[in-house]
Amino acid sequence: MEKVFHVEILTPYGKYLSTDADYLSIKSGNGVLGILPHHAPLITNIEICKLVIKSGSETLKYAVGGGLMNIKEGTKVVLLVNSIERSDEIDVSRAEKAKDRAEKRIKEGDADVIRAKAALARALNRISVHEDL
Repeated sequence: MEKVFHVEILTPYGKYLSTDADYLSIKSGNGVLGILPHHAPLITNIEICKLVIKSGSETLKYAVGGGLMNIKEGTKVVLLVNSIERSDEIDVSRAEKAKDRAEKRIKEGDADVIRAKAALARALNRISVHEDL
């Protein structure tokens, strides 16, 4: 019986990652999901969240900007994400500035408060994932 599964991450710009994993953790609309080999098939949305992929002794953390996840017969997990950054790729200064801009827009009652709240969530997620190194 296989002790790993294949993970493929796709963005609007193409394939971001293709690797094998022992474990994957991600937040869906129903809460945080822990995925192990032979997980039941599943299609679900992905929230703006931290993604954790473990393979052997290596643990990688990513900031994900939402999307969809498809688990195919427990042997392959496909993530279709709006955006993704590995923890060491995150520009914290840029994320802090985005956070400040979003907070200002929300405080001032910006007409597009929904977009401002989403921008704030993405910025806070990036900062959190980077600090979790």
